[in-house]
Amino acid sequence: MTKLIVELIHERKAIASLYEAIEKRLNRIEEIENTISEGHALSQATTIQKKEIDYTKFKDQKIKPSSIPYDIISKDICHILKASGIPMNASQIYSVVTKNLHFNLGYKNLVSNILPKAVDDNSLPIEKVHRGFWQYRRSEKIQG
Repeated sequence: MTKLIVELIHERKAIASLYEAIEKRLNRIEEIENTISEGHALSQATTIQKKEIDYTKFKDQKIKPSSIPYDIISKDICHILKASGIPMNASQIYSVVTKNLHFNLGYKNLVSNILPKAVDDNSLPIEKVHRGFWQYRRSEKIQG
């Protein structure tokens, strides 16, 4: 639970920094519009320093708010499989994940990376039952 809170805090910080960058850009656009409406030279107002452009590109590459942490997506997939009660193929899982949970996730990433990693993860009760099919692993208690 605390790990999820920490991830949410990091995600919120990333969103806040993106919001600040957008706000600065909007302020700069307003300044340019005001300069244009006052009749000043356009070339002076629209010049953006190369350092600012490079920094913005670097920051965009570094922060990827659309990426989903593995812990979150794997637990959601586990919940989907448990609720289903029957084995599901990758396209069914992908459909539920993208439509109902509104995750921006690629099919190839799901099949090639996330599902195999979830099967290997001992903390998750997910197993591959057949080629392209996964299910929730029910733990059987031995009474004796």
